Amino acid sequence: MSTRDFSKPSKTQLLEQLEKIAVQMQSAGLWADEPPPERAFQSTAPFCFDTMNFEQWLQWVFLPRMKHLLHTGQMPPAGCSIAPLAEHQFTEYQTDTTALLVEITRFDQMALDYFGIEPE
Repeated sequence: MSTRDFSKPSKTQLLEQLEKIAVQMQSAGLWADEPPPERAFQSTAPFCFDTMNFEQWLQWVFLPRMKHLLHTGQMPPAGCSIAPLAEHQFTEYQTDTTALLVEITRFDQMALDYFGIEPE
């Protein structure tokens, strides 16, 4: 049973939060106009680490996949929180990613509540 004491976010709120992530990526200069090569999407490695940078995976894989899951009512994979990985990856970045990490962390929390997933 969850010990968090707040209401479940709506699908619309989660979609809006994904947009906030996109806006913060753009503000941090981490948004690309063109996707990676098609072969990059064929990776079987977690987070496509062998073919994409983290921000590429976030923009071209995570955001579209989460939008699709929300629109189709499907559950995300267990352990879908990405804030710890983002925090680790962002330590190597030269740009300020503080606001982006805040939005990713908010999305993680909202997604846990929306999908009824207990934090690990």
